[in-house]
Amino acid sequence: MFRRSGPSTVGHYARDGYSLIRDVRPESLRQLVMVADLFERWAGGPVPLEQLDEASVSAWLRDYSATVKPATVRSKKNQILALWRAAADDGLCEEPSARRVRRVRVPAQVVTAWTREEVEQLLRAAAGLPRRHRCGLSRAAWFDLAIRVAWDSGLRWGDLVALRVDAVRPDGTTVVQSKTGRVVTFRLSPTTLEALAATLAACPRTLVCPWPASHETFNAQARTLVRKAGIRPGTWRWIRRGSGTDVEAQADGAGHRHLGNTRAVFDQSYGDQTILGRRTPSPRELLVEALSRQDRKTTGGGALKEAAG
Repeated sequence: MFRRSGPSTVGHYARDGYSLIRDVRPESLRQLVMVADLFERWAGGPVPLEQLDEASVSAWLRDYSATVKPATVRSKKNQILALWRAAADDGLCEEPSARRVRRVRVPAQVVTAWTREEVEQLLRAAAGLPRRHRCGLSRAAWFDLAIRVAWDSGLRWGDLVALRVDAVRPDGTTVVQSKTGRVVTFRLSPTTLEALAATLAACPRTLVCPWPASHETFNAQARTLVRKAGIRPGTWRWIRRGSGTDVEAQADGAGHRHLGNTRAVFDQSYGDQTILGRRTPSPRELLVEALSRQDRKTTGGGALKEAAG
């Protein structure tokens, strides 16, 4: 039996019920609200929790897969199931049967990252950005510092904009990642520390790279910067991937420790094999010099004559 009190629809539960007894990050909650809205928009209106069923969710996933990539479909499937299971735990509906929900096959994809040279091009392009942010920094100074810190630290965007100035230490900065709860330590380069000191003198603040607008606004500005830089189209995540890949290229096994994830996650989602593959071990070269074609012909002919004789 499930109780009758509490949020009655998927959208209502995502907004007001899920986080009531669960400590969830604001960004994670926003994603759950988005998936609830997507599902109810497809259904044509609010969906009562009591009416959730595997066939309807599967039909939505099937239709949704026609417009987005498989990885996105799988992510939304996991999110709607997370909402459904939580509502069942709260006594608002029946437990879902995941094996009866449409399977989503995600083909293996080659991880792509920006190289150090491309990140340097981003820095050059950032120097020409006009206007100022509401936080007080010029856009040029903000992006210059954010790119440098992102490259040195490998931090996700959310952790980057939450990094406190008083947490930064020249001998190593330690933070707890908001997504995984893992502790990670990194060192900022001397040039990044110089850039931070210069911006603090011009604009005293508590956060290293405070962002005064939405994540969507940031993504739009980052895309503009990428176009100005003339590098391969990619997202801010490509800096994190590039940072981890660059560390891994210098020391085998160091990339995932630098990013604060497991080796399996690093290999699947962060290590760019087009860079790392250049140092894949190959059989050692045979040092005996190969005979020229003429030598082989002469040697072969002589051997045949001797054999015939």
